[in-house]
Amino acid sequence: MTENAVKPQAKSTALKAKTRDNKGVYKRAGGSMVDAFNLAIYRQVQNAAWEPAGVEDKTLIFVGTALAAFNPKDEIEGMMAAQAVALHQGAMECLRRAMIPDQPFDFAARHRKDAANLIRTFGEVVESLERKRGKGPQVVRVERVVVQEGGQAIVGNVAPRGAG
Repeated sequence: MTENAVKPQAKSTALKAKTRDNKGVYKRAGGSMVDAFNLAIYRQVQNAAWEPAGVEDKTLIFVGTALAAFNPKDEIEGMMAAQAVALHQGAMECLRRAMIPDQPFDFAARHRKDAANLIRTFGEVVESLERKRGKGPQVVRVERVVVQEGGQAIVGNVAPRGAG
């Protein structure tokens, strides 16, 4: 890290004591060689989370751990990881609110619907990340096949001998 690079600052001394190397947390979280980018990603996800008073340190640790779990290799993957973590936090908050006792049924139903939409979108972001990394399923679609006179064609699933 250069002398002029932005040094990530934790919100509390308790968090600093728990994480020996904050720079490593931010690098693993954002996927960039630019510390300011990694810190911005980290803070954006942290700001997207609702947190009750007194649990800020736990939220910081959660955000750093969740982003690092995606192991982003570049800035695009860092942004996708941030979106996925923020979607997860939103979905969990909607589910929590749906379980509040004595609320009108339509409020709870709306929270469950919002959670389902966030969970679905989370899955789409994770799927997009896997496709970017080349891990998604490859689909080959044949639009048109022309068989010349005297030629032969097979229609259906074809597997090598002994495969099935």
